[in-house]
Amino acid sequence: MSAETPDRTVFLDRVLAAIPGWSYYQLLRIETSSAPARVKAAFHAFALEFHPDEVEDHEPLACREKAEAIFRRGAEAYRVLNSAATRAVYDDGLRRGELRLMEVAAKPRPKPRTLEDLAATPKGKAHARKADQLLSIGDFDRARSPLTSACQEEPDNADLKERLEILWEALAIAPE
Repeated sequence: MSAETPDRTVFLDRVLAAIPGWSYYQLLRIETSSAPARVKAAFHAFALEFHPDEVEDHEPLACREKAEAIFRRGAEAYRVLNSAATRAVYDDGLRRGELRLMEVAAKPRPKPRTLEDLAATPKGKAHARKADQLLSIGDFDRARSPLTSACQEEPDNADLKERLEILWEALAIAPE
């Protein structure tokens, strides 16, 4: 986290207290006219400041929990503003004073489907299973190859292609 305060908990408390009054644009510190590339860059900067993994080991657990709450709201903002369709719906609601897109905020997360679940052919499933294993241990870079192979085995599988694009995006914004 970039805030250099003697007590990080106080800083995080202030941010948490302010968030209910902020739009997604304010949260990510961007203009309403910002292009998708700017939204992505702003979220990357936000993540570097508030991702729970950025909380130092010596800091209290309360700091990590507060960072998680802030980061969840920032990820929500990114999901909404990164999609032209949801951004348009959000902008309409924002004009009516709605600071959150409730369909996104309240939508329960479905059980994550594994890459193997998404694959349809035996060879595609084998490659996807290997990618799942690597992703489960956090080895995103090595997971690219088997996921790419799964996509090559199943060139019409839009779900696998989407997951590969997400992996590429994650690798592009991951800190070095």
